[in-house]
Amino acid sequence: MDVIEVSGLTKQFGEGDALTDVLRGIDLTIAQGELVAIMGPSGSGKSTLLSMLGGIDVPSTGRVVVEGTDLDSLTDDQRTLLRRKRVGVIFQAFNLLPTLSAIENVSLPLELDGVSSAEAERRATAALEQVEMLPRRDHIPSKLSGGEQQRVAIARALAIEPALLLADEPTGNLDSQQSALVSNLLLRLVVEHGHTIVMVTHDPNVAQIAHRIVYLRDGRVESDRRQEPQPLDGSGRTEGA
Repeated sequence: MDVIEVSGLTKQFGEGDALTDVLRGIDLTIAQGELVAIMGPSGSGKSTLLSMLGGIDVPSTGRVVVEGTDLDSLTDDQRTLLRRKRVGVIFQAFNLLPTLSAIENVSLPLELDGVSSAEAERRATAALEQVEMLPRRDHIPSKLSGGEQQRVAIARALAIEPALLLADEPTGNLDSQQSALVSNLLLRLVVEHGHTIVMVTHDPNVAQIAHRIVYLRDGRVESDRRQEPQPLDGSGRTEGA
């Protein structure tokens, strides 16, 4: 089953002489249980594509279909609801609330979305267990390492039980060792739990954990290469490299 189907996707910013083509006809399908790394030079359209996949921004032309739903057929409110219910987003900055504990950071978005406190805590506990952070559930962000904070942020994205996880440079703020831990966690979420992840990264080592590397250049797909995912060692390189 394809979680994402993209066809003829374009995105333009500005108008007149200032018109800029950021995406220039992207065709892409992503199956359930895949980890796809999106790479390319600065300005190639990586983050713009990610925002299109999550319905955060709308295309100029073309279609984005998530779980069979054409995002163009939805109103702004409906796209927001889809993001809250079916799309988890992981950012380079962890975006944790500094005064809340790990479990509170994970459960709060659920409660704000109308989930009961008991159910929110149950789902937050399960998500923290998936990312191996349950023993640190009561720690505030300042008492956690950068890698631990990112794992809590991943748990927050998992707690909504999404069909799709979007990760924008998820290891960009981490050292090599923490980057390897977080990267290997993302791979385990796909292999062991069947999640679907699309990840933007500039790091070729991190990209080695993916099933596919989609390389963008000038708003187009230059290559789409499948590979055998490789876990990273403590130095942030593929094991055995």
